[in-house]
Amino acid sequence: MDGQGMRVEEVLKQLLEKQQDSLTLLKKFVEAESFSHDKEGINKLIGILKRVFEVFPVEIEEVEEQEIGNHLKITWGQGPRQITILSHLDTVYPRGTLGSMPFRFEDGKVYGPGVYDMKASYVMMYHLFNLLEDMGPLPSDIKILWLLTSDEEVGSPHGKTLVMGEAARSEAVLVLEPSGHGGALKTARKGGGKFTIEVQGIAAHAGVNPEDGANAIEELCRHLINITGFADPSIGTTINIGEIKGGTLFNVVPEHASAEVDVRVLEHEEGERVEQAFRNLSSFNAKTRLTVKGSMYRPPMPRSEETKRLFHVASKVGEQLGLSLTEVTTGGGSDGNFAASAGAPVLDGLGVVGGFAHSPDEYLWLDSLEERTALLYGIILSLA
Repeated sequence: MDGQGMRVEEVLKQLLEKQQDSLTLLKKFVEAESFSHDKEGINKLIGILKRVFEVFPVEIEEVEEQEIGNHLKITWGQGPRQITILSHLDTVYPRGTLGSMPFRFEDGKVYGPGVYDMKASYVMMYHLFNLLEDMGPLPSDIKILWLLTSDEEVGSPHGKTLVMGEAARSEAVLVLEPSGHGGALKTARKGGGKFTIEVQGIAAHAGVNPEDGANAIEELCRHLINITGFADPSIGTTINIGEIKGGTLFNVVPEHASAEVDVRVLEHEEGERVEQAFRNLSSFNAKTRLTVKGSMYRPPMPRSEETKRLFHVASKVGEQLGLSLTEVTTGGGSDGNFAASAGAPVLDGLGVVGGFAHSPDEYLWLDSLEERTALLYGIILSLA
């Protein structure tokens, strides 16, 4: 890099020489299990993070929650120009998963629960703060806020308020979620919705008096066929009927049936259209009672002009590292969706390269941890 700081090529070389330190730190974080619904585990991880990061000239704030794990803010600098970096504390793995999925390093890959999504980001931030400390202060008008929410994996019902509030104050939001395939950055994400369809019918003997009953499963199936028509793949709107429950015995007219439906949209207006379509559902069989619950819980993150600008900045830094960065739109959501809905420029997928998130084979390429840290460092300097 020209100007303040060292060149990103030099940064990468230094980081690669510290891989053993990266592994040691990553192991510490991964082995602090932090399932979304494990408040104690998440708060224990926060304690570890506070002890690791208190060596830097930062302000650390733990945001208390009553029912879920707390959130964490770590701030470098006090200037009015805020750059927000997003991570999350929670994983999809219940406590005890380490027994069947231990932390391990082999053939250049690191395995473990949450190693890829997204505890490697904590090591990236540790190295970033080290770099900022070594190179001298950032411009006095810059503040870097690192926000770690505790409920991202379950849709950020509490954390989204923090994300949107900080994003609204930010010149840019950089999200350390794992990269797309081959290291691609994520410049657009779909919004998500979850809906529950419940049908209450009338039980009866299937052989003696079926006419006295009202088959809840048949009623539900008619609605599900209708619901699949809400999809419009040509513009990215998809519907997935993911779970169906109903009935008791084969010779009983079922009195209850339900289904869980996943919705993904690229445009806010599509989310409104689909949500209204669910609201407009009504019973086919007047003897049944239909209940529809749910909503669009995460807004889409469109590819804005500001995001295109951030991707251009990242691409220029990537070229200095020998990387030819690409961009991708993904159907998955992150806290970046909420940041974008607050009007902030967002660049997502800046985290490590790996694969099989949320599965027993989750892994990352260790070299990518240092590579993406150098990329993040270069982006921060370019924005500052």
